[in-house]
This record gives sequence, structure tokens and C-alpha cells, in this order.
Amino acid sequence: MANNNLFLVSFILDNQPQTSEVTSENDTLTVEQARSIIEAQHASGKITDIQVQEMQHPKEHNTTPGHNKL
Repeated sequence: MANNNLFLVSFILDNQPQTSEVTSENDTLTVEQARSIIEAQHASGKITDIQVQEMQHPKEHNTTPGHNKL
């Protein structure tokens, strides 16, 4: 069974900061690989400043700070 690794991808979409949790069978996720995934999720819009961080645990539900909630 493949081991899925979890990554946090941070990026700017149309001048708005965004994040996405991405799973991969690979031990690493390059910025280029992350860009392909993000572009597939967000077909339109300008995507810049992509950063990738490995995560040890998934983000817990409803833990977004109040100033980030819409």
C-alpha cells in the first residue's frame, strides 16, 4: 500500500492569499508539481508565489483564526 504524504501549498490567487492541502505518494512535492495541481483546481486566475511545506498532521477542522473567516 502506498504511503501518502501531506503537503501545505500556499499561493496567491488573483492577489488573494490561499492555501491547499495536497497529498502525494512522493516524499517531496516540487513547486512545479504544486503549480500543476493548483492550476487544475483553479482553472482561471493568476497564480503566483507558490510555497510548499510538508505537514505532519492534517489541519483540524474549524481551527481557522477568526480574522480569516468569511
